[in-house]
Amino acid sequence: MTRWLTIVCLVLVAAAAFAFSLLNQSAARLDLGAWTPELPLGVLVLVAVLLGALLGGTVLYLGVILPLRMRLRRAQRELAAARATP
Repeated sequence: MTRWLTIVCLVLVAAAAFAFSLLNQSAARLDLGAWTPELPLGVLVLVAVLLGALLGGTVLYLGVILPLRMRLRRAQRELAAARATP
């Protein structure tokens, strides 16, 4: 059931992104210094949202998830060592 719900949600998000990009087809110029791409506004916004989500996920992983995993591994090693000692 969860798999189907995930698939339906992904299809809905993809359809919304496609509709958003179709509604925002006016050209927008992004000045990046040496390179100035001119792309549809919808594409620029979707790329910005995707990059923001990837950057946020990376920061979350490095700042929260990775330290917690290291702490869990340390606790598991200490538990195994405590069980091994008579």
